[in-house]
Amino acid sequence: MKLRPNTCLTSLAMAFTLIGLTMHATAGDNPSTVDPTGIWKVTHSSTNTQMRPAEYTLKLKLEGSTLTGTLGNVSTVNGKSRVYEWPINEAKLQGNEISFSVTHPFEVGHGTVTSSYQGKISGDTIKGTSKIEFLGHAYTRDWKAERIKE
Repeated sequence: MKLRPNTCLTSLAMAFTLIGLTMHATAGDNPSTVDPTGIWKVTHSSTNTQMRPAEYTLKLKLEGSTLTGTLGNVSTVNGKSRVYEWPINEAKLQGNEISFSVTHPFEVGHGTVTSSYQGKISGDTIKGTSKIEFLGHAYTRDWKAERIKE
């Protein structure tokens, strides 16, 4: 049986269309294989020797495609310990890349501090950078988080 050229071209065009639709459908579905849900111990570091290393607790929860959580610490001011916990904002998880921000009152004095975090999750570790803005100044620090196993 001999096929006409128009039949071959039509079959080829349909095959490419199906391949394209399949690739488009799977590309749009990009579900995250990373689940950051849990409690993480966060440490900041800097090459600036005047800034002390800081430790925070990051609590994350992923429900569907919505990422929520809090960032907190225990701080001692004038000999009194206080526990702080602030909600994270603008939280995003795309693949293994995470980003969020936190705004809270400045611990000593007036004003607010806004910290924007970006990082990559690998197993039970997140590594990235944070930009901290307060009193008209901005600092960039590296941060790392280790998942706390319960």
